[in-house]
Amino acid sequence: MVKYAHIVGWGKYLPEKVVTNFDIAEIMDTSDEWIRTRTGISHRRFAEEEESTSTMALAAARLALDRARISPIDIDMIIVATITPDYPFPATAALVQDALGATHAAAYDLNAACAGFIYGLSMGSAMIEAGTAKVVVVIGAETLSRILDVEERGTYPLFGDGAGAVVLQAKDTPGGVMSTVLGADGSGGEHLIVPGGGSKTPTTRQTVDEHLHFMRMNGREVYRFATRVMGKAAKEAVEKAGLELDDISLLVPHQANIRIIESARKQMKLGKDKVFTNLDRYGNTSAASIPIAFCEAIEEGRVNTKDKVVMVGFGAGLTWGATVIEWGITMPYQRRQWWYRGLRWLVYRRARIRSMLLRLTRWLEDLIPGEDEYEPLEPKEPANNGTHHPQLTQETPDKPVKETLETDQPPNGK
Repeated sequence: MVKYAHIVGWGKYLPEKVVTNFDIAEIMDTSDEWIRTRTGISHRRFAEEEESTSTMALAAARLALDRARISPIDIDMIIVATITPDYPFPATAALVQDALGATHAAAYDLNAACAGFIYGLSMGSAMIEAGTAKVVVVIGAETLSRILDVEERGTYPLFGDGAGAVVLQAKDTPGGVMSTVLGADGSGGEHLIVPGGGSKTPTTRQTVDEHLHFMRMNGREVYRFATRVMGKAAKEAVEKAGLELDDISLLVPHQANIRIIESARKQMKLGKDKVFTNLDRYGNTSAASIPIAFCEAIEEGRVNTKDKVVMVGFGAGLTWGATVIEWGITMPYQRRQWWYRGLRWLVYRRARIRSMLLRLTRWLEDLIPGEDEYEPLEPKEPANNGTHHPQLTQETPDKPVKETLETDQPPNGK
């Protein structure tokens, strides 16, 4: 029997720290008027020191599961779309899996930049339709403030932090995710990039000094790309779903620039009342942008039963994606009673205790000698036979790094 991937839960998290245009104007040569007239942004949220992508993703996922009334042990897959993971590895999704207590869930991160949530939604719905999963949690989460250069006026005022999540569940009733359209054009990858820190340009003192670990963007090229692809991808998704543009109840676009959003609206011939924006409050939160906006649209009563909603985004890569969903939950949503919220609190406390016990078990196992005990690769006494292996040393020669930066590194588009 055919299964349909329905969104049955949704949740968002935004840091409490609000950064206004006036705050930014105090630390760089810009103004509130300059930012608002060119982007539509007036505020954004920055994570506190103790917050990270995983903590925000966890908060959004917990709220989404609460609304779906689904236990973490019933989750089959967790997908976190992000370009700012807690670590290069392990995956942020695995950290969320542990904190949720989702003992039966697989987990992985997905990097498609600002289109990442649509990519994740496509992967999750495909698993459900194929019958390999019944419950999938898809999260978009970013801590972009950690990769912004305070000296770069072309990027620093544009981005913010946050997380949004949805719960997909298999149902026999037609609806849910009706279609997805994905695309990429890697020939434009250099126009939106963090040049340093990967295998091409590993981290060195030189890459840090040259600010290669911060985001760089060719604003003009990205703008041109976005205005071409946003409306086109959205219309393709509508057509793939077997619908007409008049059937669309709401467009939830990636919140990057108000002029890009307006361009997509005009291409789709939608009235302003059919487009949801929260760009002015949060700025561009990359993979978190669409799920945060979608959650707020639901909370504001902009989504009703049987509505056809289009979500569309674009990002570094260059990547793009669009999806059409049919909303299947009776609205307005009724907030859970206090006793249920208390029960959920106990569930997550249990997950924390379980994680601590697993760590304790590993520690105790290390104390018990065994025949298969691990032997380190490093000899107890360093060998001094005159053999030198530069590729195994911790120091990276300056010359190869310099050559990489001068000959192979994509332009930053400034």
